[in-house]
Amino acid sequence: MDVTVAIGTFGLPCWSDLARSRAVPSAEALGVPVVHHHADTLHDARNGALALVDTEWVIHLDADDELEAGYVDAMAAGSADVRAPAVRYIHSRTRASTPAVPTVAGHGHACEAACLLAGNWLVVGALVRTALVRQVGGWRDFAWSEDWDLWLRCHLAGASFEAIPAAVYRAHVRRDSRNRAPSRQARLAAHHAIARANGLLTPW
Repeated sequence: MDVTVAIGTFGLPCWSDLARSRAVPSAEALGVPVVHHHADTLHDARNGALALVDTEWVIHLDADDELEAGYVDAMAAGSADVRAPAVRYIHSRTRASTPAVPTVAGHGHACEAACLLAGNWLVVGALVRTALVRQVGGWRDFAWSEDWDLWLRCHLAGASFEAIPAAVYRAHVRRDSRNRAPSRQARLAAHHAIARANGLLTPW
């Protein structure tokens, strides 16, 4: 499959070090091109990594996460413009969850593209057409849930989505991580900002 794994890190140099010890090796083990870009902000880091991609497809990968064996082969079996993996949450060296495709909070069914109008069900490591990410404007600057903003814009642009449960994204859970540290109020504010930026009403 014509795909590149793009890793963007920002802020302290320790994040680049973590990427080189965790995210980069897991991606290189898949036998595909890997690019890494460091910047002052997350959206600049991801857009900088995206600028280095010259393949039809791209997978963005956070510095502290990994792609499991067979990830690209599993994604290649799909047909949609955006393909969502299952996620295995790694809580410690001895505790990990069973992989599952996420759902929007409160949804009791397997989520589809239209569910993005209510919230996010894809992680950053979804497989997506590189041209599509560029068409919708790349990564934008939001304090939280910036991946929802990207997938939502892809949906509004008419992209197709599908879940690929056999592709497993390993997300390492840390209590002080950027994704888990914000208060419920901060998360809600970010969701409102993303909804407004995309012309949506906010039912929350």
